[in-house]
Amino acid sequence: MIVNNITQKIRNVKRLRQILHIFAKYGFGYIVDRLNIDKNLVGRKIIKIASAKKLDIFDIPVSVRIRKMMEELGPTFIKLGQVLSTRPDLVPLGFCQELEKLQDEVPAFAYEKAKEQIENELKEPIDKLFSSFSVDSFAAASLSQVHLAESKSGEKLVVKVQRPGIEKTIRADLDILCMLAQLAEKYIEESRLYNPTAVVDEFKKTILREINFSMEAKNIDRFRRNFKDDNTVYIFKVMHDLSTKKILTMERLEGIKASNVNEIERVGLDKRRIAVNGADAVLKQIFMHGFFHADPHPGNIFVLKDSRIAFLDFGMVGRIDVETREQLSDILVAIIHRDAKGIIEAFVSMGAVEKDTGIKKLNLDLTDFVESYYEIPLKELRMDQFLPDIINIISQNRIKVPADFFLLSKALITIEGVGKKISPDFNAVAQAKPFVERLVKERYSTKNIVRGVKGFLKGLYILTNLLPRDLTIILNKIKKGTLHIEFEHRGLEDLISQMDKVSNRIAFSLVIAALIIGSSIVIQINKGPTFLDFPMLGVLGFVTAGIMGLWLAISILRSGKL
Repeated sequence: MIVNNITQKIRNVKRLRQILHIFAKYGFGYIVDRLNIDKNLVGRKIIKIASAKKLDIFDIPVSVRIRKMMEELGPTFIKLGQVLSTRPDLVPLGFCQELEKLQDEVPAFAYEKAKEQIENELKEPIDKLFSSFSVDSFAAASLSQVHLAESKSGEKLVVKVQRPGIEKTIRADLDILCMLAQLAEKYIEESRLYNPTAVVDEFKKTILREINFSMEAKNIDRFRRNFKDDNTVYIFKVMHDLSTKKILTMERLEGIKASNVNEIERVGLDKRRIAVNGADAVLKQIFMHGFFHADPHPGNIFVLKDSRIAFLDFGMVGRIDVETREQLSDILVAIIHRDAKGIIEAFVSMGAVEKDTGIKKLNLDLTDFVESYYEIPLKELRMDQFLPDIINIISQNRIKVPADFFLLSKALITIEGVGKKISPDFNAVAQAKPFVERLVKERYSTKNIVRGVKGFLKGLYILTNLLPRDLTIILNKIKKGTLHIEFEHRGLEDLISQMDKVSNRIAFSLVIAALIIGSSIVIQINKGPTFLDFPMLGVLGFVTAGIMGLWLAISILRSGKL
């Protein structure tokens, strides 16, 4: 175990050196210098970072350099970039748009490795598990690759196989990212505003969920339950007996990718209906189920022969509870009705507006936003225009909204883009309006009000039951003299510090006054050893008082407060 740990640490140092060299290669060596890596690693120069060799690298925009750097750093950093692309509260909007271009394409790994991975996980030879299995991969990415197969009962399948050793690589990178985040918080003061350790912790949960195919299988099952009675959406089956944490076997669908508009036209499918079905599918996920596909780009959407929509790749999903759904509907209703005050009230009820948020500035920004869309008819309003604008206002005013809000915004913008590509006259805002209005109506329906009253009465009943007992406990403590009340002061640190200074100066002044009075008495008495015919003790007292008085005067003058 100890040998394994040492080996892992050596590998981490090698990987750290590689990461830092790539940072420097793209012109970010100055950040590495500020992290004090050597000082915190082992106290000696085992990692030496050279500056960027190609000076023309600085002619490339910073956002592009970051994107290229992440692609070179590999799967963990590509995924980090993809996650950051959905977080305009952490990364400027222009950077988010650049990070969306991150390429996750790598060469496929050998069939023998895929076969070994499957047999290790499923504990059976591959020819006993499948009647046929393609030697060549159908698609490959940094975390996994997909093979076509057929079950023993004749079902057509796709098998997603995790790239061998990828989990170990990701965990090593995560350890390094955690260390870099901690050093950034310690040595780069401006980074503390974004809480990099919390960002890395959240990313760690996200990527570890994504490489656990059992989690993706559960996501698919949940989507399948949510859409079981819906004839516009089809969610494929998972073959649980042929799936594990590293293998995911699914039903194979025959369809057309939503991006292939020419093929959709060729087979004569109704493009308007497809656009509406796709948008409705995402809107149902958000406003009815509270569980949505967070990456519905055209490559992840299939159109079936009956115009039904089928989603692929359920590794990244978003969740919103009923309360957040209602708050989101309030925001969208306020946007649709051009109501700046309503938007602010929705953010306040969400708990997103903090004490340090300038309400006046926020109100001005939202009023400008509303006025810029005031003359635009609803049928011409586009999500890819107003949602980035509202996100920009959120970021600039430091409004704290749930991270899933940004995922949700991205999902809405993406599905609008898919819909418009298939059917140019498609309008996602008009399509969303009935869903939002339905949610608002449901909130104020008799059934919902009765449920709310029941919840209130239940809480009141619990309170009335507990109150007599709690009062008895408090009264008994008062009688025994054991009741303690704790106060916590906030914002009084400066006052206490100033009071300390004042009391110290008063005490200092009293000591000086005492020395002057005492020395005067000694000189009047004229006793003891003398200096220039004056009592030495009195002279010493006056000199000490003079030095202390001068020190006090300088201290007061330096403070600038007379």
